[in-house]
Amino acid sequence: MRARTLTAAVGGARALLLDVDDTIVDTQEAMVLAGTRAAAAIWPHRAGEHRAMAQRYYDDPERWFPRYASGDVAFEAMRAGRLAEVAAAFGVEVPDGAHLSYEEAYAPAFRSAQRLLPDVPGLLAAAEGERLPVALLTNSAQAPTRVKLEALDLVDRFDVVVTTDTLGFGKPDPRVYLEACRLLGAEPDRVLCIGDSIEWDVLGAEAAGLRAVWLDREGRGTSEPVVAVRGLDEVTAALDRRFGPPRTDR
Repeated sequence: MRARTLTAAVGGARALLLDVDDTIVDTQEAMVLAGTRAAAAIWPHRAGEHRAMAQRYYDDPERWFPRYASGDVAFEAMRAGRLAEVAAAFGVEVPDGAHLSYEEAYAPAFRSAQRLLPDVPGLLAAAEGERLPVALLTNSAQAPTRVKLEALDLVDRFDVVVTTDTLGFGKPDPRVYLEACRLLGAEPDRVLCIGDSIEWDVLGAEAAGLRAVWLDREGRGTSEPVVAVRGLDEVTAALDRRFGPPRTDR
């Protein structure tokens, strides 16, 4: 379903389907902080370049993560491919045992770096107040997703969590959106998908019959005819308008 306005997208929704990374949690900063620590563990002689290495790992110019999300490569192969690309870009070797050293440095730093984006609690409170079930749909795996939710004390907050482990692939395959809807017990055209990727969270969702809103936090804009918001607080306000007076006046 393609809604033309935010009001229309929210209007008949009976459930919310949220992306995770850079939609409800600041995954980019968490990955860069943890990756900086990991790069320092592997290449201590390249001081001053570790954050740039981590940023390149996050940027993933060879698109290893989409290949993982489509089910073409395993998680370990994806991580190894990204690490090898960083090494090549900075003219360093991947030393023996690098993958273990990377994980030992990365994992605790990643957990401690988790931050909920500030406009998320308001949206979750609005959904809870109106008894709208909320599901998560992420192209990450179950284990790192649980790390994020545990670190933020949100493990029990969501009715459904669908990861790439669920079916063996992720967005934009229409089957993962439909599986999330099935687990929610809601018809696809009554589920509103929100996320920061036009390809995965909007076009893929709409192709599967869901409503969709693009979270364009940076104001990049697009030529695609999609409903866009700069923050989740806009969706919260639309829910308030849909269900009556602002929550503070009740």
